[in-house]
Amino acid sequence: MPLFRLPNSFANATTNMAIDAALLQSVPAKVALFRHYAWSEPTITFGYTQKWKEVHPQFLSSLVFCRRITAGGIVDHRNDWTYALILGTGLGGVLKKSSELYLILHNCMVAELTKQTIQCTLAPCPRKCSVIEMPEIANCFQQAVANDVITKNGQKIAGAAIKRNRQGLLVQGSIDRQTLPHDFDFNTFSQGLVEELSHALDIPIGHSNDLRSFFNSTLIEQARVRFESDKWQERR
Repeated sequence: MPLFRLPNSFANATTNMAIDAALLQSVPAKVALFRHYAWSEPTITFGYTQKWKEVHPQFLSSLVFCRRITAGGIVDHRNDWTYALILGTGLGGVLKKSSELYLILHNCMVAELTKQTIQCTLAPCPRKCSVIEMPEIANCFQQAVANDVITKNGQKIAGAAIKRNRQGLLVQGSIDRQTLPHDFDFNTFSQGLVEELSHALDIPIGHSNDLRSFFNSTLIEQARVRFESDKWQERR
């Protein structure tokens, strides 16, 4: 049951979202996947449950908007570091409560950021931490919720959103680059974060000379068409 770190990628909004959706749909039961991706266009993503008519007017019309399959709030990707973690149904992490997995993930992130001398902690729980609450029309980086990663002065560094289905579990997360030094080493951070996750979730790191089998082009194209459609974007 290995954890594979997939190659970094750079694509438009619908392709990035389609790859995540396809990986969730096709991930083998006892496999975990981690990937970092960047955006080829200035993009705003918003949560599955958010209302289009309330999200769209908040930003310039020149930006690209895309509804995610995960919940949560609005994420401005113009200056962020985006990642996804996909867990197959045969892994123990899938059985954990979302709040518990969120805590594990961000504890791993705090540990790795600390190794690079970034002073950070987790946002406190104002109420019971069994439920992660996010205001429906929140801009994620403007407001931290319980167990988000924050600076010592309370500025939000990172957050994430989770989706479960019969195939597995998807975490889509984002780090606000402006909260970190200009020379922050994201390559070292990414590798270290995967190692931290491997230890915390008890999933050994896998190695393969060919990771192409994880990318199902048919599923990716089907998902891309869905994410491009007005029916998906304006569904609420």
